[in-house]
Amino acid sequence: MSIKKIAEQSGVSLSTVSHVLNGTAKISDAVRDRVMTIARESGYLDSRLRRAMQPTLKSVMLVASADRLPQNDTNYVSWTILESLRKECAARGIQIKPLVTEGSRLMPGPVLSRIKETPSDGIIVYFDENPELLEAVSRLDRPALLLAGQDPTMRVGSVGIGNRYGARLGVQHLLDLGHRNIALVGWTGRYTIRQRQDGYNEAIRDHEAIGARGSIIMIDSFEPEEAARSMRRWLEENGGLGDLTAMFCLADNIAIGVIQALKERGYRVPQDVSVLGFDDILRGQMMDPPLSTVHAPLAQIGRMALDEMEYCLRTLGEHLPARRVELGCTIVERGSCAPIGTAR
Repeated sequence: MSIKKIAEQSGVSLSTVSHVLNGTAKISDAVRDRVMTIARESGYLDSRLRRAMQPTLKSVMLVASADRLPQNDTNYVSWTILESLRKECAARGIQIKPLVTEGSRLMPGPVLSRIKETPSDGIIVYFDENPELLEAVSRLDRPALLLAGQDPTMRVGSVGIGNRYGARLGVQHLLDLGHRNIALVGWTGRYTIRQRQDGYNEAIRDHEAIGARGSIIMIDSFEPEEAARSMRRWLEENGGLGDLTAMFCLADNIAIGVIQALKERGYRVPQDVSVLGFDDILRGQMMDPPLSTVHAPLAQIGRMALDEMEYCLRTLGEHLPARRVELGCTIVERGSCAPIGTAR
């Protein structure tokens, strides 16, 4: 979109558009709003802002453990996040320098040694919230950022999703459908996963006046097979669902296993019990019924992370506090949740 096209679509002269965009003359509110709306909706304002910001980021070191890298359909979340980062780096001409270690945790000593040996403009740590690692990374002479995680001490800035808010949103959705006895199915995960559980607890507590009550079903991991085993065991130990009408799973992977176990026991989803997931992975969309879920904007995290790294480079040396960027979640309604009136 060019200034000429904006002028044509808004029915004003080129000079008027120029004055509106640069704030160099008094223009009526109606004309200004019309021009700015077209410029914004066409993407002109965003592209102009990016052209005006001199890019300083040429290379980033991506630090990740091998277990966190996409290998199968159980870590589709990682695949989406890292693929979005790769595409955004390619579009901006930014080189990714991978630092991958074996195992599930990043060990501070070896990681720091390799970081110091490799020149880069910034460090992106993927997923790992190891306090010792984050403390060491925060003392580096390069800006560092935690991707898809959070540092509770705020020594290192982060870009991720609003986990606590997303969980509250999920509970509210089930409450709006009329459900009151809502179980959470989760696992002892990272800090961000614990935030989801905190959001669930807060939402239940805030709605106790209308009869909301909850219970926690903990499993050993987020893998669908483990979720299915744990749900079979829970149903056996409790003699079925009782008066439970909804389950809120802290990940779509868990919801997939839960629905499998429920079906094996003869329960219908959502007629007998509603099941809500969290993340919005492709496999959940292809289920029968398709999984209702809390949509996490995973594909946007890479772009936001690079924008935040640019900010860190521009402000390097100013000793500003670390920033936490959280992207908002939304509800995606499909087939695994239904109003309470259609249940049982």
